[in-house]
Amino acid sequence: METLSDELLIKSYNDAKTNNLNLDFIRLLEDEIYRRIVVKLITTSKTEDILTIQSLTLDSNVVNEYFNLA
Repeated sequence: METLSDELLIKSYNDAKTNNLNLDFIRLLEDEIYRRIVVKLITTSKTEDILTIQSLTLDSNVVNEYFNLA
């Protein structure tokens, strides 16, 4: 999963949802998207306040905006 680019991961997720693929597969893709977002937020964050990071809400629009794929 880590060898997929962010763009290909998002495209795969959107295609999986469009084609009604297995929900477990879709969830696997979602988990990887969120994992990448969290890793990027933590590595780019200048704060060490984990509560600030934990309080961030993520939805599909945030995912697309974050990866500049909207």
